[in-house]
Amino acid sequence: MSKKTLHIIRKIGDKLAQEVIDHESAKGDVSVLLIQDGVLSSLYGAGDVYASVNDVEARGLNTTYKLVDYSTICQLIIDHEKVIVW
Repeated sequence: MSKKTLHIIRKIGDKLAQEVIDHESAKGDVSVLLIQDGVLSSLYGAGDVYASVNDVEARGLNTTYKLVDYSTICQLIIDHEKVIVW
């Protein structure tokens, strides 16, 4: 069963992305994938939040987000009806 929307966040501090994610998560099934500098973001209450393990490790971060590798990222994209890249 596919989920509705996967938001892929590539940079930190995108206020429009956060507003859209907040709005959509209030009414439906939303997932967020943090990649590149997006792993520096603080997102809470946004449904399922994943972070690229490669990008987290490259930046020397500790995070509570679910860490995913490239093959899992591909599966997330396949499993969602819509993908939005910010």
